[in-house]
Amino acid sequence: MRDRSTGLPSPDVAPERDLDAARARFLRGGRSTLAPEEVRAEVLASWERSGAAAVAGAPAPFVGHHDAGPLLAAADAVLGAFALENPDAGCAVGLVGEDGTLRLRHDTATAPAELLDAAWWVPGHRHDERAVGTTAAALARHTRRSALVEGAEHLHPGLRVLRDAAAPVTLGAHRAAVVVVTHASARGGTPLALARTLAAAVVGHEEAERHRRVLAVHDAAADLRADGVPWVLAAAGDDLWVGRGAQALAPPDQQALHDLLTASVLLDETEAARHLDLPSGLCAEVRVQEVRGGDAEVLGAVLGGWPVEAHVAAGRTTTAAREARRRQGSHVAPTARRDFAAELRGGPSAEASEEARLRANQELFSPFVRARRDATATLAHRRHLLLVGETGVGKRTLARERFAHLFPRGTSTTVDCAALGDGHDVPLDDPAADVHLVLLDGVHTLTPRSARRLDEALRPLTVLPGRVVVVGCLDSASVDAGRPYGLLLRHFHETVRVPALRHRSDELAEIARSVLRSTTGARSLRLSHQVVRVLEGYSWPGNIAELEDVLRYVVARKPVGVVQPPDLPAFCFTSAPRLTMLETAQADAIIHALYETRGNRYKAAAMLGIARSSLYRKIDAFGISYIA
Repeated sequence: MRDRSTGLPSPDVAPERDLDAARARFLRGGRSTLAPEEVRAEVLASWERSGAAAVAGAPAPFVGHHDAGPLLAAADAVLGAFALENPDAGCAVGLVGEDGTLRLRHDTATAPAELLDAAWWVPGHRHDERAVGTTAAALARHTRRSALVEGAEHLHPGLRVLRDAAAPVTLGAHRAAVVVVTHASARGGTPLALARTLAAAVVGHEEAERHRRVLAVHDAAADLRADGVPWVLAAAGDDLWVGRGAQALAPPDQQALHDLLTASVLLDETEAARHLDLPSGLCAEVRVQEVRGGDAEVLGAVLGGWPVEAHVAAGRTTTAAREARRRQGSHVAPTARRDFAAELRGGPSAEASEEARLRANQELFSPFVRARRDATATLAHRRHLLLVGETGVGKRTLARERFAHLFPRGTSTTVDCAALGDGHDVPLDDPAADVHLVLLDGVHTLTPRSARRLDEALRPLTVLPGRVVVVGCLDSASVDAGRPYGLLLRHFHETVRVPALRHRSDELAEIARSVLRSTTGARSLRLSHQVVRVLEGYSWPGNIAELEDVLRYVVARKPVGVVQPPDLPAFCFTSAPRLTMLETAQADAIIHALYETRGNRYKAAAMLGIARSSLYRKIDAFGISYIA
């Protein structure tokens, strides 16, 4: 006899005492001790997957709360409304993620909340088969259909007092299960039908919300087009729209605009116009604006862009486009003779040119901000990235911090390329997580043989669409395709150069304080202003690793108090080496600004877009003579 509401064997066919006996025999001797009609096939398969790990009675492990995207928000709204409107339902409803972690739970007034708490059915705890054994959500994940688990069918002793039903729900890339839990003695009702109804309501709620977001973002994009903005891009969640004007651009230019839109939203850098050099040589002014709903909820974002100068006409390029292509998108100023009387003659583009030059100077004096923005955009699109820079500049820290910010639920594997000898295997497997970071540490240390073995290991992983992100860290000032690691360059989509610490003098004080806090803990140890000036004047050939060594040296000799210059090692007072290419470009920009302002440092700092204190430090560091 079968239950008409669930299609499963009626409790009269397999009473709880028979299931208890079958469970005990299975734990002693396995599947061979059971007859096929004693336990349902899907439950028995779950018992075998669980093994004996779930019968020790250990509580479900706590793995933390993670954002499940729009699926969690939709489930919270639907399940919360159900619990509020049905106080006598006698059940609890929740959402279990694909990894088995309970994301949220809502109790009705008569729900067995104390039993659920005792069974650790609490948000943030993982209830997969490896942790607690058989559950309805686990069956729904493996069978891809709704499932019901009676109390005695649970392997874990803490769950045998419960009866749970689960229905799978999918929204885009997010998969989960809506679970309805009652007491094992509550044989009435239709928990499986209720779970299916709630799962369908979650999908319907998210579709309605998505429709609302799409309409709001579409209206914002239409307003930009009505204002005459030629290039319009819009994004709402995982959806992206490219306007007709932007579609006429070259694919690399479209990708650059898309990267900027994604990075601006993720870094919360909207509402500010900025200058952008497109790969084709065009110079653009762009502005990213958030689209908000009536309750100030962020629904999406739109990007409006327009060319600074006239478009390329009939295959003929402007002088500015040819100059931008010659510079290949770098922030180094043009080397041609400057026309200092151009601004006196005015013209319709004088104000736009001044704003563009101000933003270019800001990027010139903040190279790490640009590197961080480019790395964020590349990782957000799950594209493989090569980080290039001197030893100890923080490439690995940048990669891990940006990946954790973008994908809180992602996992990572670090491969020490220097340890890939002939007798070691490449530690790369097909990841189980939705997003997995493979961090290649010390790519420059690869030998020809280890480079070939690593290339073979990366080949099947890099073809997985969006599941694996490979980040290589190259401790070198430049990329040499003739080295053994040149075999791996075909796996990377983008290259980002991380600047050395000596090029980040404006941020050095905050970096030093951060390192000092992590080194001293709760102890009171501060850096004096004179010490900060000494640190800013040193060249730091060992970059952040050398800074950490210096601060550990200071802490070992002065655990509390205020650090003064005599507390620093003697080599910190040595003079800086000759200027690098980046420092030469910065010095040229400062000299031109001082000439144009007749030596007025206040106006020169405003023209360059930096603080006067930063300008004074750089004038001293570069040895620039007085200009009047």
